[in-house]
Amino acid sequence: MTSITIKPEILIIDDDRDVGEALEILLSKLGYNSTFFDSVEKGKEYFEKESNPIVFLDIHMPKTSGLDVLPYFKNLIPATQVIMMTGERDINNVVTSLTHKASDFLLKPFSLQTVRIAVQRALDYYTLLKEKEARDENILRDLRLASKIQKKILSVPVISPLEVVVDNTPASFVSGDFYVLSKIGNKVMVLLGDIEDHGVTSGLIGLLMTSIAREAYKESQDPSNVLKRMNLELSQEIGTHSLTAAVAVIDLEKKTICYARGGHPFPVLYQAAGQKLLNEKSGQLLGIMDALEFESHEIPYESGDVLFLYSDGLLNSLSSPLFKELEEVRKKALSIEDYQEAIRTFSKVSLPTREFRDDSSYLLLKL
Repeated sequence: MTSITIKPEILIIDDDRDVGEALEILLSKLGYNSTFFDSVEKGKEYFEKESNPIVFLDIHMPKTSGLDVLPYFKNLIPATQVIMMTGERDINNVVTSLTHKASDFLLKPFSLQTVRIAVQRALDYYTLLKEKEARDENILRDLRLASKIQKKILSVPVISPLEVVVDNTPASFVSGDFYVLSKIGNKVMVLLGDIEDHGVTSGLIGLLMTSIAREAYKESQDPSNVLKRMNLELSQEIGTHSLTAAVAVIDLEKKTICYARGGHPFPVLYQAAGQKLLNEKSGQLLGIMDALEFESHEIPYESGDVLFLYSDGLLNSLSSPLFKELEEVRKKALSIEDYQEAIRTFSKVSLPTREFRDDSSYLLLKL
């Protein structure tokens, strides 16, 4: 544990000047600087400027109770250690002090030894809290940077003549959902994946999977091969996480969609004739076993059709009202932005609070 090398100033608030000055002397003998106030308001004003790590606070004062003042210090700076003082042996005061997060409770008159122990204990705990605060700040900074890097890597390329809308909302900073858009000749691959769990580890594995998927797509424009390569990497090299994914290869010349799934929710194709679920037989979750095969299926499409891929953080049931809302958008032959707005509206109303939320992502392509 890192100790505080420069002893900090201690604040004393007590309406009894004799007690306050006596405590100043005891603290001075222990090597601490202290400042005494016999007024709560002056003590508060000083604390707001100095942010003292330790406060000695009297319980019984003429105009107010230290028990009522204690929450003020803890709410302003939670790490501050407040040591309550009293001349009465009242167990209710002890309980109330601890309930309001006092760090200690001293009975008057106090000895040099009791003050030494109380101050050292308070300083040790204050140091622990400040070290934790510094670590948390570093972690938060790193998470924000990781989030920024992930968004840069997963930026959406321009793939003419397709219109593309992508959203990837992490449960917390870094998402375990990922996507790939890649064009080779007249063929465009679109992939949406969902790594088990969420957070930094899942996000890093997701970024690795984007690289594997691109390499596999260069070798063969077969969605089954892409899933097979990702599965081998996950099961043989990672071995800790599973993954669901849906891959579609769009042939712009033949106007066909060849797709394969590995345990992922059904993609949807919105056509002039209606809504079509791409729900033919799929493979299992990726990362569970080495030898998995993923069947490919091919369907035609028409210009203006909209392909919708999504993770189960956005939709986990085919009975979701969002499908009805998107079907209404399809009937009106509206733009891809209208589909996007319908999803945004649904998300605001239907998705759980951040505390209980999973990573949520979707991908829309107007063909």
